[in-house]
Amino acid sequence: MKTYNCICLLFGLLFLSISQNVVSQNKNILRIGNEKWQATIDGKEGKLISYRQYLNNKWEYIPFRTDSMGGIAFEGVHLHPAKEPFSFCGKKGDIEFQLTYNKANDHLIVRCSVANQGKSTYTPERLRLILGINSEMRSYPDWDKKFFPTLLRCEKNFAWGYFMSPRQVVFGVGVEEPVASYGLNYIYEGIKQWRWGHQILTASLDLLHGLPLPARHPQNLTSLPGGETKTWTLHLGGMARLSSLKKDLSRWMKAPMLEAERYVLSPGESARVSIYCPHEIHELMLLYPDGTSKVISTQKVLKGFFHAEFVPRQKGTYRLDVEDSNGKIAEGQIYVHEPWSWYLEKARDFVAKNPPFFGPSCETYYGYYAGFLGARYFPDKREDDGLEGRFQHTLPLIIDTATGLPRSKEVLPKRVQNFSSLTGILVDLWKATGKLKYLEQASRVGDYLCSDSIQWADGSYRSGKVDYSAVIYPAKSMWELASAEKILSSKNGIWKQRYERHSHSAIRAANHLSKYLDNIETEGDMTFEDGMVTCSALQMALTGLNEDDRDIRNRYAAAARYMMNKHQCLEQLQIPDCRMRGATLRFWEALDIYFSPNQVMDSPHGWTAWKIYALYYLYLLTGDEHYLTDFMDTLGACIQVMDLTGHLRWGFIPDPYVNGRLCVPKTANPHDWQTKDSIVGEQYLEMISPWLRPDNENSICFFGGRGGSGDNTVYEIFKAMEECVLTTSYVVVEKDKRVKTWNCSAKWGKDGSLCVIPAEKIIERIHLNCMTKVDIKTVLSGKSFNKKQFKGMAWLGKTPDLIN
Repeated sequence: MKTYNCICLLFGLLFLSISQNVVSQNKNILRIGNEKWQATIDGKEGKLISYRQYLNNKWEYIPFRTDSMGGIAFEGVHLHPAKEPFSFCGKKGDIEFQLTYNKANDHLIVRCSVANQGKSTYTPERLRLILGINSEMRSYPDWDKKFFPTLLRCEKNFAWGYFMSPRQVVFGVGVEEPVASYGLNYIYEGIKQWRWGHQILTASLDLLHGLPLPARHPQNLTSLPGGETKTWTLHLGGMARLSSLKKDLSRWMKAPMLEAERYVLSPGESARVSIYCPHEIHELMLLYPDGTSKVISTQKVLKGFFHAEFVPRQKGTYRLDVEDSNGKIAEGQIYVHEPWSWYLEKARDFVAKNPPFFGPSCETYYGYYAGFLGARYFPDKREDDGLEGRFQHTLPLIIDTATGLPRSKEVLPKRVQNFSSLTGILVDLWKATGKLKYLEQASRVGDYLCSDSIQWADGSYRSGKVDYSAVIYPAKSMWELASAEKILSSKNGIWKQRYERHSHSAIRAANHLSKYLDNIETEGDMTFEDGMVTCSALQMALTGLNEDDRDIRNRYAAAARYMMNKHQCLEQLQIPDCRMRGATLRFWEALDIYFSPNQVMDSPHGWTAWKIYALYYLYLLTGDEHYLTDFMDTLGACIQVMDLTGHLRWGFIPDPYVNGRLCVPKTANPHDWQTKDSIVGEQYLEMISPWLRPDNENSICFFGGRGGSGDNTVYEIFKAMEECVLTTSYVVVEKDKRVKTWNCSAKWGKDGSLCVIPAEKIIERIHLNCMTKVDIKTVLSGKSFNKKQFKGMAWLGKTPDLIN
């Protein structure tokens, strides 16, 4: 392999020496580049045919589309060669368009000009520049070669982002000048109706665009007056690693780029911010949640790199605006949260006020999770008895409670996750009430799931021939059941048999997932799908935590890490916005709230919580701190679906401009629905299940009808929060004894020991990750805990339920 790479490099150098960096093989094919990167251009139309970059000792290829969505191209405009080398021009009415390709040392530059040669002002709905990077991920293993539009972001006077492949190859995009907006080119883009499809073809920059747009976007790029010309300088290039993205883009565009150490904080925690900027910082302005503002001082650490720190004490969202000496402005947001217990208590209250319905999709009754978890920790007899009574009365609509079998073919066995989710809900109801009948029912449903009709000999859970092992998380639900059964197994042989049967089922499923990794099916259209990857990873990692054999445990950890590494192209890992930081990228769940077009990004969404589980388990398996910081940022983004008044929203829409139809109450009947033409952009969308209710509340409710909304998926966020952080604190002690804490604080005592103070009384355990020997002291539930000269990872207090 090394020999091959050397040959490739020598070929590139020879190519360079012959061409003097630019080659025109013939009038139809143009090449531009150097020993670091090479681009091939269609000499007739000016579109990129291919691009490759020498990264990490090998050539990486970035695919460009060759159909109508190829780029670089102005939408609806035919270009032809211009007089200037590597330049292409075209005209549409009075508007002249031009692209000119240029080279920088380590990337491609494209200058894009639009001139209005007429007297009238040109006011398009949008002036779109199609980038053309191929993002269409239809099958394994072909999707490894495609690049997802992971992030595009418009600042006040520049734009940036990147595409990323599952192989973690990064292709950066930056524009030096203001860009009005951007668009993701979904397979059914612009169609105001439900169309099932899990593909994005490419992405585009909207150089001009009509209002409304998010406030951060330029608000004055709606038109081009007669006689005026606008030019945009587009930078495109590969990067060796994601961590270098902001540094490289800042250098390319000569603009500031923000990065926070943490995007979600507890009151009183320090906020530490880094700024990449080739110029001096003119001002860093902090806007408080109450609307007041303050200038924050910055410190120059290195050339092109600055640091700032402040302590936010108000709860809510803080906005940071950094302006450099050239007037370039970048924005970031940081969130200070309520105690974690507050969110679960409010979620339970919301469920009690708006109780779920049973139907053929678990998405309609997922709210019971938050209801019963809230009842366990924050009992309220009126609310809890009401929810339990409703659940108990309507449960026979979907299962025979004596056998655990499906009650109706209309409800199941079409979707395995309906019953695996029901298993977990019943376990939580048992924990909340102590009534054994609920665990008995959960065990019967578990038996149905691991029967030969559902779990095949290869360990997969299936509906017909469709593999449902990675749809939600049936193996995790089995572990939730088995961990409850294990509590009773020491005194009862029947419960021991059940525990062994159901834990063995989970292990079989995890082995199946680890064998096929991302070469596996998912529900709906095939694609490199967010949930398919995270649900596989979390189930393998959880199984690893329940394995005593170190080698087997490490194999599960390696498989889960592999999946989550590939998943990074579907995560908001670079966005400087607490509302989305760490969130996963999904774009077909909006139909659950009857919004069309349903192909609109939802990030975060309830299913983002699957990533939280996966990172949580991986952190416990490996001790790698980045899993901990990532899952805490992701949870912080997710939890903001509940605003600080206790009002719950469905999810966040990052797309800046979607002309669609919202589901709203009918004028004649506020419990029925109609559509309303609406512009949606960079905002939360509301739930519809609180008002979209049937006349008969004790009935099966179907999607598209009253009571059939799938918006209860949002409650997965609170389920993940309960498991991963509600009763858990985290402490990391570095080799130099620098201490990092989550959900607690820590200080060194006079005796040299580290005293840990939990953030809330509800906390039952502290996870320690110490890279040097240290004495630890804490108090949990009134009981003192001490560890002397401890090094490594361990729990103080109660071990989590799901870890044997």
